[in-house]
Amino acid sequence: MTLLLCLFLLARAPQSMTEGPARTGWEAIERGDGEKAAAAFRRALADNPRDAGSLAGSAMASHLLGRDDQAISVLKRALEIEPDFAYAAYLLGQFAYAQGDLDLAIKSYERALQIQPGNRSAYKQLEDWKKEAELHSGFTTRPGVRFNILFEGPEQQVIAARVSNALEAAYARVGSSLGVYPPETITAILYSREQFRDVTKSPPWAAGAYDGRIRIPVLGSLRTPGELDRVVTHEYVHAALRSLAPRGLPFWLNEGLATYFEPVDHAWLEQRLRTARTTIPMSELEQSFGRLDGADALLAYAQGFTAARMLAHRLGSNFPVFLQYVGNGTSLEQALLLFNITDADVQHTWRR
Repeated sequence: MTLLLCLFLLARAPQSMTEGPARTGWEAIERGDGEKAAAAFRRALADNPRDAGSLAGSAMASHLLGRDDQAISVLKRALEIEPDFAYAAYLLGQFAYAQGDLDLAIKSYERALQIQPGNRSAYKQLEDWKKEAELHSGFTTRPGVRFNILFEGPEQQVIAARVSNALEAAYARVGSSLGVYPPETITAILYSREQFRDVTKSPPWAAGAYDGRIRIPVLGSLRTPGELDRVVTHEYVHAALRSLAPRGLPFWLNEGLATYFEPVDHAWLEQRLRTARTTIPMSELEQSFGRLDGADALLAYAQGFTAARMLAHRLGSNFPVFLQYVGNGTSLEQALLLFNITDADVQHTWRR
């Protein structure tokens, strides 16, 4: 969820609860403290289980803790109790979209805008979702136990089969390394380049995207099948890490690991880092690389890759546990200390 949208939703959060645990919960949400917010709303709901405002707060706390399935369930209950609760409908739309339920996202935003019309950004989001749904309605689905592949027309059947095989290979390879096997069926959608840009709003240098669904532009992919396998694996790793660390990882670590598991030689990335006149401070790479131009994005990926590889090698069999700690909200520095490694030591080794 974007920062602007979070601020928009918080501005529409219930304001009637000025005392007690509900107030404590909303204050914790404003600070991004999901654990404290969840505890506060549990107390509030123990006193009044049908308080829709506290249910919405509980859902927001669940989202901060990486539990969107739980958040969606709670929001549906809130809307059953209070059907005209626009804030809950906005939240439900966002969380449903992140979970891949485009139909529920559209219905939730339509409901919210009927209750509380006039928000231009919400109307724009709703129109984008409707266009995406219309586009996908003409796609063919290749169903599977672990992966569903959506593609446009019979001419992409061969590519869809290649993507399916690459996903299965990535599932086995990443699973054996990190011990994570996502339980949910993951959807991968194959686009033309123009469709990919329209749906994802990605920067020009992006070769794929993951937002709860794997999205890949595939026109001409069979001329470079190795590149297709690389992109598919990269985006799958993001899906696997979401299962392992639902509250998220620093962006450089998430992208670095996705690059690390790609089935290609990364010597060219190491060379890019060696020839760089300067590096980007890692603190500036904790959020999306989307703001970077092509050259800086390449450097950011090179830094993330080398740092992630170093941590993987240094931590060995403890690496998955380390990722779980970080993904559950432990700071990187504190998570390293659990394995008797200091942040300064890591920084020194990485610079060397």
